[in-house]
Amino acid sequence: MAFLFGLDPSTVLQNNLVRSLTSFLHLYDQHQVDLHRALERFSRAAAGENNRSEDAVAQVLFSLFGGAVGAVCGGITGGLWGAFGAVGAATIARFNRDVNAAGATVGFFGSILGGVLGGAFSGSIGSAVHIAAKVAGHRVPFVFGGVLWIGIGFATGSAIGSTFGGSVGAAGGAVGGAFGALHATMAAGYVVGSMIDWPSTGKDSTDQEVEKVNRMRKTGKDFRKRLEPLVTELKTIQQISNKMASSDAMKSVAGQTATTLAAVDAVEESLSDGQLLSCSDEAVRRCEKIRDELQKTRAEVQKLLVSLQQLQ
Repeated sequence: MAFLFGLDPSTVLQNNLVRSLTSFLHLYDQHQVDLHRALERFSRAAAGENNRSEDAVAQVLFSLFGGAVGAVCGGITGGLWGAFGAVGAATIARFNRDVNAAGATVGFFGSILGGVLGGAFSGSIGSAVHIAAKVAGHRVPFVFGGVLWIGIGFATGSAIGSTFGGSVGAAGGAVGGAFGALHATMAAGYVVGSMIDWPSTGKDSTDQEVEKVNRMRKTGKDFRKRLEPLVTELKTIQQISNKMASSDAMKSVAGQTATTLAAVDAVEESLSDGQLLSCSDEAVRRCEKIRDELQKTRAEVQKLLVSLQQLQ
């Protein structure tokens, strides 16, 4: 049929091959980032890790809830400790005749206010940071965490207490803010920490294996979906190149294409439901091999395309 229109069959094949090679390069450049991300998600699923986006959402939600728990607990305990601190400070001041009854009364309320606000402020921040670190799998040392939040509570409670209650308010507010921060971080760590640990402690090994297989199946399906357009184009390139006269560049592309398609077949076997759990590491290695082979294929396709375009 090609001769009826005055076209050489080899020219038709060459034009079709150029279009297919160009299409492959375009598809690879278009899907490279998505394919890499899909491979990362599959690798994390095979390693038993949750999706990072899910972890990020959980981290934010638990951190906010931890901050709220810390604010409430810090405010309540800070107010109580502020009152105790005010009584002690007022008693000492009265013995030294540094304050009268009215000043002691004002200082008492200033201490409570400083303890409430100082404990709530430092407790909310400390609890939020502590919970966020726990969700991320990190441990905040007490020297950094506890001492820092206690210091912030001490300074905040003292500043607010002195503003509204003078020296008595400063002393009581400092005590309330410091202990409020301490109790807040401890309470939030226990309450919210228990909520974070509960899902994993409530699951047995079978449930965890089923969950891992489901994540691998989902992420593996996504990886194959990103791969399909490239595989389709590679098969077209293979069919056309097999019909054309061989050259060194053609043989190189044909060989690399065959290697890549063989890697794809190996991945399809690894991603079958029966082998997802037992051969998860091997499945990841085979997926990574596809990524590497596609990079090599792109380089070979680029060289062949340049040589064919020079002949036209």
